[in-house]
Amino acid sequence: MRRSALVALPFVIGLSACVQGQRPVGEYAFVGAWDCGVDVFTFTNKTYDNGSDTFPIRSVSRDGRNYTLFFADGYVVALGAVTETGLTWVSGATGDEFYCVRV
Repeated sequence: MRRSALVALPFVIGLSACVQGQRPVGEYAFVGAWDCGVDVFTFTNKTYDNGSDTFPIRSVSRDGRNYTLFFADGYVVALGAVTETGLTWVSGATGDEFYCVRV
C-alpha cells in the first residue's frame, strides 16, 4: 500500500506543474485595463478604477458575455459583450455608454 502512494506521487507533482501557467480560477473576462475614450478604466476581480478613483466591487452578476458590477450606495456598472479585445461600458446611474478596447 505504501508503494502505491510513492508511485502516484510523481503523477500528482506532474499534474500540478501543468496547471501553474493558467489564468487564476475565478478571474473575470473583464479584468485588465481598457481605453474607453474618456479615460483608461482598470478592473480587477475586486475593484474598478475609473482613472481618478478606485471603487471596491461588492458583487458581480454574469449572463453569458455580459456582466453587471454592483458597488456601495446602489451604484451599478454594466459591461456588455465582453471579448478579449473589447467591451461596452454602461453607467446604471447616468446611462453613459462607452466602447472600450483592451490596452
